[in-house]
Amino acid sequence: MTQTAAASPALAVDPRDLRIPTWIVVWLIISAVIQTYDACYVLLGPLSHAGGPLAGFWPGHVFYGTFDHRYGQFDAFGSAQSWANLIEVVFIVWALFHARRWSGLVVALLVTVATFWKTVIYFLVEASSGLEMTRQSLERGDLVGFLMVAVLPNLFWIVFPLAVVIVLGRQVYRVGRAAAASVAG
Repeated sequence: MTQTAAASPALAVDPRDLRIPTWIVVWLIISAVIQTYDACYVLLGPLSHAGGPLAGFWPGHVFYGTFDHRYGQFDAFGSAQSWANLIEVVFIVWALFHARRWSGLVVALLVTVATFWKTVIYFLVEASSGLEMTRQSLERGDLVGFLMVAVLPNLFWIVFPLAVVIVLGRQVYRVGRAAAASVAG
């Protein structure tokens, strides 16, 4: 073995740690589709909202808007989040095109951290406002609807990205340790 090959950090790294796992690729594709669909609904409002000529393309969103008024009417925070969704989708597509490269893995980790925190912030804004946009479902006594429609689906956007962040974060950590060990050794 040559001196150059022995010092190369890539030799000490498991090749599987340099690419995005298949299940995360599937998640990123699903996430990109959902985020694009969701952003279009919000940004095309009121055309896409209840009673609008495009509402038929988003029946689930129209229903969801009866529980979360941020989706049923114009809301600046909801709009900003939708623009962030579209920016995330651009980075997801880039990561997917580079899924078998280290750079794709790192971008996938970063964009998933963004997805996670964007959803956490969405919940925090709602909680900090005293449930301004979702309280009406509780006031009409629909606790089950509130939990099943307004809370549970959104928790998915916290739990699943967190799992992805943990997996990709561990990969990045392992590659960093292996590279450091190769350079030190």
